[in-house]
Amino acid sequence: MKKAPTDFRRITLLVHRMEPALAIYRDILGMQTYYDKEVSVSVPGDPPDAPKSPARLVILQCNDPYVGMLGFMQLLDASSSAPAPAPRPVDARLRPGEGVLVMTHDNVEVAYEKLKGVEGVQLVEEPRVTEFPRGDGGVFRVEGFRFLDPNGFFVDLNQTGE
Repeated sequence: MKKAPTDFRRITLLVHRMEPALAIYRDILGMQTYYDKEVSVSVPGDPPDAPKSPARLVILQCNDPYVGMLGFMQLLDASSSAPAPAPRPVDARLRPGEGVLVMTHDNVEVAYEKLKGVEGVQLVEEPRVTEFPRGDGGVFRVEGFRFLDPNGFFVDLNQTGE
């Protein structure tokens, strides 16, 4: 396979609540803290001459030291005191422009049980096995479930098996 000229390092999500995000992705799902600092940032949508805003940036990593990182940024200025957006209805259909965080975990059933106790988590379904056809005529099995985290991000957590 030819090497692509681009690597996808990470995605950084703007969050209203940092601690629930860390409780899920770091404490329950086991991602490791790579970076956790207060920074000054230019906020997309602000006028070009606007002063930079203080923010907390946390970057979590999984098993690769270079790619697949997940960042969370929480603004610490006056906009951070605005009320949190209303929770997304569990049955609301995803729309263009929205995304799904697809993650693999060693034990989705244990993760599911732990997520039940996190305030603001909306579990969309219980863990279940889905079968997909493979190119060789066999079947590929994935056990997983989906949830909305307290910041409204849709997550598909799965565990692969044969």
